[in-house]
Amino acid sequence: MEPRTNKVHILLFYQCLMAQQNLLGEISNMTDFQAHVGSWLRMEPCDVQMVTDGVNKNLRARSTNDDVFIRFSPASLHSPSDLESEANTLKKLISLDVPCCEIVEVDGRQILGPVTVNEIEFNALVIRTIVGSPLAPVPADAKAFGRSLAQVHRASVDLPIVTKPATGEDRIHPTLRPIFRELAEQADRLRVDPEVNIGICHGDAWLGNAIMRDGTAVVFDFEFTKVGALAYDIATFIWALRAEQSKEKELIFNSFVEGYRGESDRGFRQDELKRSLLQKEINNIEFLCENVTMSREVGLATARLARETIDFVLGNEISRFSWR
Repeated sequence: MEPRTNKVHILLFYQCLMAQQNLLGEISNMTDFQAHVGSWLRMEPCDVQMVTDGVNKNLRARSTNDDVFIRFSPASLHSPSDLESEANTLKKLISLDVPCCEIVEVDGRQILGPVTVNEIEFNALVIRTIVGSPLAPVPADAKAFGRSLAQVHRASVDLPIVTKPATGEDRIHPTLRPIFRELAEQADRLRVDPEVNIGICHGDAWLGNAIMRDGTAVVFDFEFTKVGALAYDIATFIWALRAEQSKEKELIFNSFVEGYRGESDRGFRQDELKRSLLQKEINNIEFLCENVTMSREVGLATARLARETIDFVLGNEISRFSWR
């Protein structure tokens, strides 16, 4: 269930960026996180391992009785109520037999904390480890992932509709303001009915956020789940797929669509996918500016990636990823 690192520069870039240039503390005191987990789960800290040290801190705790992941999220990124909403969503999805990760309550609590490490306040969720194998960028795994994502999308879960206020340009690093403005302008040109294809949007739907267990793709990492445009999840899948070193990208996407349509007859227009691809890049820039140190070099690299997305949306290549 450990996050799979994409082989290509885009996702690797973001992973390294968040791990190495974290605004939320220069060097995290891993011993503190391990000690908190050990205390909560009544385990020795030596049985707790750090998995990823980014904005979120992901640890794995294994004993003879259990195997779980613990995600520490800074309160500045996710409030306790955000985590409660995520936990309740997962419980509801599990009750509907949607293949997803399972919340583990500790002493009757599904949200642990708050705790303070390096003067940063964190709260934590505990997720049972999904035993299986990471999904690979191959048609069979993409089809399984499409099937599971469709089950998430068609689920009836009572979530509040969250309207995020537009980020002011003053909060965007100067290096990124021109490309950020262009992304927003291009997105505004695409007329999309906001009421079409609304449902439970996973928020980060790519192959690295699922584990294959007994032939089923079990989805995890519901950190950004909300009621929203479902096309955003399809666009995220395309966005991540473009970064893979594979000559079968079109076949992989078509297999993903086949799996999805095996569970749902929902369709997505090209303008929906284009707008969501641009929104994905807007969200990336907002997240980076709010949570990591934005040096000039990092800003330029981020701008190049955003430019690639705009060129992809406006060019002919996107036609290879139409919803058939």
